[in-house]
Amino acid sequence: MRTVFGLITLVFVYTTLLNIYERPEGIKIASWFIATIIVTSMISRVLRSTELRVHEVRFDATALQFLRDAGNNPVRILAIRPGDGRREAYEAKMKEASESHHLPDEGVLFLEIRPGDASDFTDVLTVRGAEVGGFHVLRATSPAIPNAIAGLLLYIRDQTGQIPHAYFGWTEGNPLFYLLKFLAFGEGDTAPVTREVLRQTESNPLRRPRIHEG
Repeated sequence: MRTVFGLITLVFVYTTLLNIYERPEGIKIASWFIATIIVTSMISRVLRSTELRVHEVRFDATALQFLRDAGNNPVRILAIRPGDGRREAYEAKMKEASESHHLPDEGVLFLEIRPGDASDFTDVLTVRGAEVGGFHVLRATSPAIPNAIAGLLLYIRDQTGQIPHAYFGWTEGNPLFYLLKFLAFGEGDTAPVTREVLRQTESNPLRRPRIHEG
């Protein structure tokens, strides 16, 4: 049976190549059509890359309690890559951020956002709260991580009446690579893209959530 299907495949390949050789106009038209679709898709994605896609944020009870615990103080968000959820990872990140940003040891919320389906443009961000070894962690999933962070910061500002602060570490590597990675997969050099989304969404710099990178 495999031999039969193999022969049929060879016949189709042969006739296709022969048709392309004798009538190259078809492959030229198809190539232009494919190239047009790819270019149009890339332009559309670039134009939407700094668009605020999150228009509704839903906190569970634990996450809401974390916001209430902040009281009248500004909420401080420390971005961390999702891992295995061990306390040691949060301790190391907290130590690094304290040295880079002089963050206090208390009143900091860790933020983990896992990349979702890049083709999913839902405008609802669901945030769950978790406590790991005394650290308060906010967790969510989004197809575009910087856009989700921007939406979350704006939500926190509106809920608390205080300007939130978000802290990021420097991204090691070629910035162009991370730009292409963001356009393709929705993640990359998060801090500058998040700030640009906020800048385009909130025209008043005094009401704009603060982004720190270091």
